[in-house]
Amino acid sequence: MHHERRNRHLRRGDSSLISGAPFKILICLLALALVASILLFSRLEAVIISHDVNNLGIIRHLPTQRYHRDEDDEPPNNKARPPHLHPRLPHLPPFPIIADEDVLIHQTLYENKPTIAGIAAILYRHLNALHESNRRMSQNLSSQPKKGGPNAREREASAVRDAYFDLVRDDLKELEDARRGGPMFSIREDESVFVSVASFREHLLGETLMSAFDRAARPDRLFVGVIVNNCFGTDERDFPCTGTAHVVGKDKNGMDILESVDGTPDVNHIETFCGNATYRKYCDEGQVRVLYVHEADALGPAVARYYASKLWGGETHFMQVDSHLRFAHRWDELLVEDLRLATSYPRAVLSTYPPGFVNFEPDPPYVPGTKLCRCRMRIDEDFLPRVELRGRSNENETRPSKTPFMGAGFFFARAEFLVDVPFDPYLAWMFMGEEIALSVRAWTHGWDLYAPRRNLVGHQYRPLQMGNPHFWDIWHKFYHRPKLMDRLSPTTHERIKVMMGYREFQLTSASNYSVVELSHYGLGTHRSKEEYLEFAEIDLENRKCGKLKWCAEGTLQ
Repeated sequence: MHHERRNRHLRRGDSSLISGAPFKILICLLALALVASILLFSRLEAVIISHDVNNLGIIRHLPTQRYHRDEDDEPPNNKARPPHLHPRLPHLPPFPIIADEDVLIHQTLYENKPTIAGIAAILYRHLNALHESNRRMSQNLSSQPKKGGPNAREREASAVRDAYFDLVRDDLKELEDARRGGPMFSIREDESVFVSVASFREHLLGETLMSAFDRAARPDRLFVGVIVNNCFGTDERDFPCTGTAHVVGKDKNGMDILESVDGTPDVNHIETFCGNATYRKYCDEGQVRVLYVHEADALGPAVARYYASKLWGGETHFMQVDSHLRFAHRWDELLVEDLRLATSYPRAVLSTYPPGFVNFEPDPPYVPGTKLCRCRMRIDEDFLPRVELRGRSNENETRPSKTPFMGAGFFFARAEFLVDVPFDPYLAWMFMGEEIALSVRAWTHGWDLYAPRRNLVGHQYRPLQMGNPHFWDIWHKFYHRPKLMDRLSPTTHERIKVMMGYREFQLTSASNYSVVELSHYGLGTHRSKEEYLEFAEIDLENRKCGKLKWCAEGTLQ
């Protein structure tokens, strides 16, 4: 009884305390503080703490709202596959029929329910229209005399330009507008890697994919988007297959010896890769996303890389490479490690020109990283800065060092890069200029460029006499105008020169081709182009590049 009375007393005492006015005021204040905290943290930027060799947290910021979508149908846990990956984009056969494509396109463009398959359906419709346009152009040019004055040749070039720019505006602008200023999909924080691969009639594509998956530390987190730009043998009347490269042996350096064969379609190396029992699971799981493009519709590497970037599906990291590579063991894990060591992480890009196959080592100790620390400006390349190698990382470097340039054939960054520096579909018919455009755009958008400490990718460099097909060959083959490329490429050169601030191409005198959508595909506002030119030691007035001693010596981190 005594204990029971004591317990009742304690309960009455507790009750009287809780019911008191001071306690109620305290509870109200705590509730208000909690609500204020929630509102405050919902507006804070996402904070990413990069790893530092001295265990110091270097805090960098990426605005949460800019890089993430509000999607009601996101999976409740990380184990569920995101809904935008369903239905899966068929990887075979070439130019597949995408079921319910009208519904998928409408959902992607107008219902805030984008899918990889819906985006691919939009791109295929554009490519079909482009193919028919090119067929008509080929027939029209073939029926006209090859000889003509400058005015006639310029009219031909203008017709090609107008047709392509109109198609981009009509077919792709709505896709670009659907998530302008934000990602198409929320970026997953699962350490996944998306690899963009642009392939033009490539005989090493299958080996490249095998090496990437074989030597990845986490192949289950590896996703690739491949542009297969081949001659498929389906348009023999208008676009016959010529110059197909067949490997007939190896030279003393292990380089392929190729033989050019006419009338034979290119091997589809997606079929080779996905038909192999070792790699079939990656294709079946949707880790290999493919877009097929006819050879006759090739517009150069920059446009192909635009297509490939659209196959990204929310992966943490974005990597862009060529299609004739070999990878080092644990390349994915080691690149992420290097990226996090960059002092500007997460706004950091690793980039270089990888070593050739002869000098590449896939096992530790890896080949020291090489640096893009030089440029040249030549009259035969329209005085656009050509990026070149100079300098090498040393064994004592504890973190990547800064460079002023990016290489288009290899770079690695977080996927937020795609939001800040979207790929430009208007850079058609261009080979020279792609890399300086990437460099100045990334840097002015606040991304710092770094040389990796180790070369984890090997590249097959190809002299012209090796016999590989090139995209510019199609103008002679299919359009019977071998000099047409020379009349088209200045359009994109001018676009880059307007962006960089060449005096002769200020906005007041630039053509409409050069400035279309340049506010979206141009420079950022974090830093100015003048600051970039000073940093990269580029003298546009005198057409000169500086020595960039600081870059070669790795003094900036």
